[in-house]
Amino acid sequence: MDKGRAWFAMALLMAGTAFAACDGGRRYRDQMAVIEVGSDGTLGFEAGVQVTLPDTVAVGRAAQIKIRTYGGGCLIRDPQRGGKTLVNVKGREAVIVPWDRFSLGPRSPTVHWNCADVLTYWTRIVPVVFHERGTATVAIRGISEDTYPSRVIEVVFRLEVV
Repeated sequence: MDKGRAWFAMALLMAGTAFAACDGGRRYRDQMAVIEVGSDGTLGFEAGVQVTLPDTVAVGRAAQIKIRTYGGGCLIRDPQRGGKTLVNVKGREAVIVPWDRFSLGPRSPTVHWNCADVLTYWTRIVPVVFHERGTATVAIRGISEDTYPSRVIEVVFRLEVV
């Protein structure tokens, strides 16, 4: 191998290493967030409060809706890398779909890596603005793991826009 190719190969190796190191060489997967609903219809893990929103909100002002989603030790907590939250408001109806991001570990097949099997949660606050007075509905879509296989559910809340 001549000097030019050796330098090119070394530069390519260093660039690949730097690229892999910028995110720790990890892979990530987005998944619709886990919204727990107990078998008795109560919300939250062990009936803990999982979605919080105000009873009333002024027209044109943001209602701050707090959503707690659940996952294992691979759930990403960094807001810059965390999952997105989709918000769609039409009239007095809002649909919120939170997504969580999970770390799947390093890309290298030679590294043995796994997540902790601990229940962790991520709380996010989502502002929703209504421009019409009256009773508004807020639907939170997510995954319920109360059944096997997991299924998509929608939990609906109401609030007054004054």
